Amino acid sequence: MSFDFDKANQSFDSLPYKDRLKSIADLAKNTLSIVGKDKDIIKPWIRMTIYHSIMVTFFFGGFFLWQYNHPGYGFLCFVLAFFLFLYKHFYDNKQEMRMSWIVYETVIGNDPSYKGATTASKEIKWYIRKIAGIDILMSFVNKSKYTGGGIVKMLIRLFISGLEEVWDLANHYLLPSVAVDRLDITTAIKEMKKLKDRVPESLVGIFGIDFLGKVVRQVTVPAYIILFIISAALGYFGSEILPATTIDFNGDDVAFTFVPIIFAFWIGKLFSNIFERTVTAIKVIYFTVFYTKITHPDRIREDMQDELVDYLNLKQVDEVDNLEEQDVEQE
Repeated sequence: MSFDFDKANQSFDSLPYKDRLKSIADLAKNTLSIVGKDKDIIKPWIRMTIYHSIMVTFFFGGFFLWQYNHPGYGFLCFVLAFFLFLYKHFYDNKQEMRMSWIVYETVIGNDPSYKGATTASKEIKWYIRKIAGIDILMSFVNKSKYTGGGIVKMLIRLFISGLEEVWDLANHYLLPSVAVDRLDITTAIKEMKKLKDRVPESLVGIFGIDFLGKVVRQVTVPAYIILFIISAALGYFGSEILPATTIDFNGDDVAFTFVPIIFAFWIGKLFSNIFERTVTAIKVIYFTVFYTKITHPDRIREDMQDELVDYLNLKQVDEVDNLEEQDVEQE
């Protein structure tokens, strides 16, 4: 079954929110079948979620300590969170590279271990640092604010937005090319340009598709809104038992505690970071399998050949789209 690129984009962009989540859930379920071949695949994800949870906890812990009149300890938490934030790009790329290596070794029939992935990543640590450096650059580019009007600033904003999307996709093709074939970044980028010519006809439609690009925001934003409403109510009614601040509201002094809001955003950020790491893990697994299928199809174990083709073709998304088309025709 071939898969059309424009159709895939349209499917994910136009599906109702509920069906879109179902498609992603199905993709995640099928990804777990790959993970089930070797449990070591999930170990880098576990380490990334722990790292990000500690980073987020230090950051919001600083706010908690500030509210409870411990500014010195609060400032220390902010400093630790800042350094963890800077290093996270290097840590994440290292873990993603290890995950990519384990996935590759699994689909070609070996029995990899996390210890083996650690040894393999040490041989390419300079390449990992290069990719992490580009990640940091793109992070600052993404967070740069260009205000004001004018055609020039509008074009700058469009360029930065496009650059971010291109890098996110390129990054997930670079990971397996470095992890599997030990290619230098420059060489890998050159090879990426030739990669499409080597894609099998049945998979050509999904080359370049970023099918998880908007999922994190679509899932986490509603959660943040709900958490904020609940915590704001608790901030008002809980001002008598928690550290509170007096706010001038239309001439009246109103006691309000920010502790529930800090707690709510801490929980929300923990959830969003774990969800982001999960989405990233799915991408790493997917694109490693994709890269292996394109560049080394003869190495894939025989019993996984058909299973991987269905997995790569996003069969579950195609089926959702076909069901919708049938419903439209019936109407």
